[in-house]
Amino acid sequence: MTYTKTLELRAQPSTEWIESIRATYPVEKTLDDVLTQKLVNRTQSGAHKTDFSELEAHLISYVKLVTGQNDTVLENLKRLTGGASKEQFTFDLTWNRTAGENPTGERETRKLILRMDPAESVVETHRLREAQVLRAMWGEVPVPEIFWVDHTPESLGHPFLIAAFLEGTVQPEGGDKPTGLGMVFEPDLREALKDQFIHHLAAIHTVDWPNKDLSAFDAPTPGTTEANQWSLGLWERIWQEDTLEAHPIMEQAAVWLKENMPVVDKPVIVHGDYRSGNFMYDDNEQINAILDWELCHLGDFHEDLAYNRCKMLGTPDGEGGVRCSGLAYFDEFVEKYEALTGYKVNYDLLTWYDIFTHYKVGSISCTSVRVAHGRKTHLDAMMNMIGGLGFIGTSELQKLLDKL
Repeated sequence: MTYTKTLELRAQPSTEWIESIRATYPVEKTLDDVLTQKLVNRTQSGAHKTDFSELEAHLISYVKLVTGQNDTVLENLKRLTGGASKEQFTFDLTWNRTAGENPTGERETRKLILRMDPAESVVETHRLREAQVLRAMWGEVPVPEIFWVDHTPESLGHPFLIAAFLEGTVQPEGGDKPTGLGMVFEPDLREALKDQFIHHLAAIHTVDWPNKDLSAFDAPTPGTTEANQWSLGLWERIWQEDTLEAHPIMEQAAVWLKENMPVVDKPVIVHGDYRSGNFMYDDNEQINAILDWELCHLGDFHEDLAYNRCKMLGTPDGEGGVRCSGLAYFDEFVEKYEALTGYKVNYDLLTWYDIFTHYKVGSISCTSVRVAHGRKTHLDAMMNMIGGLGFIGTSELQKLLDKL
């Protein structure tokens, strides 16, 4: 097949091409569902657009249906700024509380947040997976409370979840980082947050996940490469489905990652995007929410650690060093992490996950360009900006491969 023909099939996927992609790059079942649906939807023309007036009508109908309460009142529906991959809205809901972690049945008014998929996202993820892991983490680390989830487009036109809205700060005053990358924390705030940040990652990695409801996740077999096969398969499939041009460094990296894939002895819950911009803190400088769990999966704890030592996701200190998420140098991060978890970090093993991290960044950036080009997102400017990060990511990827 010529490369021109492949480009045409990426833009207008045939049923046969979709099936060949599915067979070549096996992933977890629920992720296969959303990626396949993305390709099916791609054949439908038209830019992404959410009709605000219709959204409110459909949303109140949905809430009345799931609660069985016709006296439910929905007010103050507003779109939130920020968020690179999902459309987000807030609203006030007055109802008799019969869902969530404390269903008292008493009438109350709560401010809630709606996270809804656009026509195509910079990362295609599954809302039921996100809701399940947030429920699993309730009481383990600070997370938003989940009320309802619908991973089908039947109710609002796109999959969504509804959670409690939490007040807090994501960026320090004066922060202007649209993705949360390169965030700068003043010394006192940095000292207050960094141990919490490491502690919460340690808590995530030590949760007894087999005793949680994670039915939307495939559980990899311990002592095999299965977890990494699925993870690499996901990002390789995304690259092959979405890229607008070939890139030899990405192809070389995929070959090396497959040939050198490590086993995962003890799978843990991997957050997948644990960094600045994805946590929130309150006025007492306490982290009150870990956010954006949509890339969560079961795998090796080294994956989240490598993600944190990725220089392009950290903050330069002005003296040649880089702090993980603007908070702690990696050596300090590892020392405290090991003390909290009892795990021993294998620096040789981290090399594989370093390369995997940059491959993942390259895949995300190619998708962001495609969804902006196809007008399938509400954040065209941000998607183009994220696409630019791909050039940095692949440059770093080449440097890592050259050192092998």
